[in-house]
Amino acid sequence: MIAVIGDPETAAGFRLAGVKEVHEYPPGGGEDVARVLDKLAKDGFAIIVITERFAAEARNRDKIKEINAEKKGVMPIIVEVPDKKGPMEKEIDEIGRLIKRAVGVAVK
Repeated sequence: MIAVIGDPETAAGFRLAGVKEVHEYPPGGGEDVARVLDKLAKDGFAIIVITERFAAEARNRDKIKEINAEKKGVMPIIVEVPDKKGPMEKEIDEIGRLIKRAVGVAVK
C-alpha cells in the first residue's frame, strides 16, 4: 500500500495516479505531519511518499529518523519527492542510506 503526504498540487497528482491514501496540507501548514507519518507507519503502509519541504521540517525529520530506526526490515520506505518548486539541496541522501542499510554496500 502507498500513502502520500504533500501540498495540494502533489496530492492531486498522486490522486490522479490512483493513490487512495493521500494527506494534503497547505505549504507551511503541516502541523500534524509527524503524527500522520507515525500512524501510516504503524498501519502497515509499505511506501510513504512525502514532499521534501514537509520532510525538511525539524519535527518531521525527527519522526522519519525515528521510524527508520525502529523498523525491522526495509518497510516502510519513506520517499521524499520534490514539490512544484523543484528539488531542495540535501545534506543526507536518505534513499542512499536506506539502500546501504538493506544491501550492505553504498550504491553511487
